[in-house]
Amino acid sequence: MHAAALFYFREVARLGSIRRAAGQLNVAASAINRQILKLEDEFGGALFDRLPGGMRLTVAGTLLLQHVTSTIEGYGRVRAAIDDLREARSGHVTIAALDSLLVDFLPRALARFGRDFPAINHTVLAVAPAEIAQMVSDGTVDIGLTFVSPLPAAVHFIAEVPAPIGVVMPVDHPLTSRLSVTFDEARSYPVLDQAGPLPRGADIDADFSQFKALLKPKITSNSIQMIRVCIELGLGIAFFTRLGFLKEIENGEIAWRPLTSPGVNALRIGLMSPASREPSPPAVQLAKSLIDDLRRLSSN
Repeated sequence: MHAAALFYFREVARLGSIRRAAGQLNVAASAINRQILKLEDEFGGALFDRLPGGMRLTVAGTLLLQHVTSTIEGYGRVRAAIDDLREARSGHVTIAALDSLLVDFLPRALARFGRDFPAINHTVLAVAPAEIAQMVSDGTVDIGLTFVSPLPAAVHFIAEVPAPIGVVMPVDHPLTSRLSVTFDEARSYPVLDQAGPLPRGADIDADFSQFKALLKPKITSNSIQMIRVCIELGLGIAFFTRLGFLKEIENGEIAWRPLTSPGVNALRIGLMSPASREPSPPAVQLAKSLIDDLRRLSSN
């Protein structure tokens, strides 16, 4: 793809000798010399000082070497990326994520990814936040999406986005008139609660933890889909990140307002990958795609 002259020039600059470059490249020294002379003619000046001890770059040659090095390294990165794409054309990726992300975010993300990688299949599991890191660590799943918190050494977050917990409610609810909602305001209305412990990170907010502990929910369910329908029917309010209700909020079917508590407003959701083993090529490509989707969310 790139002229042989660039490779010849780089080797002469690296070794300081046409003869040594010829031996390294297994090319006739006369052929390399012709390419160097051709480059010098093209640039209108010497690229090397020809000294008794060898070839030394001129100022112009130093500038050209910077370009050549960058060009060849960039070409190598592109080739590697194309090889990765070829290896990732088929396969299977397993994802563990918060239940709320399975409602809207992940289906849309997988639909976009599937247009480029139609032969990759997926298993997507709704998992309690505290269990996701271990599943990624032990290889049960390839990728995890959960609230950001301290992790075991075998896994790490490769992308994060803000994900504060707020009040999810019908669009005609009185609290929609607020820019943010206090705990006292929220406890004045029937509450719909998701079964299970608080996500890691949310439990460091003592005020939110105490507020949740004192609630007497009208309905408790481990199904976010059921809670969503109950919200739409006006049976109560619930406490989630926006990510579980993106379509409904966008379409004006459900409203979301942040809570006033600083701790829950600092929450983030991260994309988790194994740190102690190499992910499969399909998992690598899906992770890159999900990172792009998460960044789009954070910029909205």
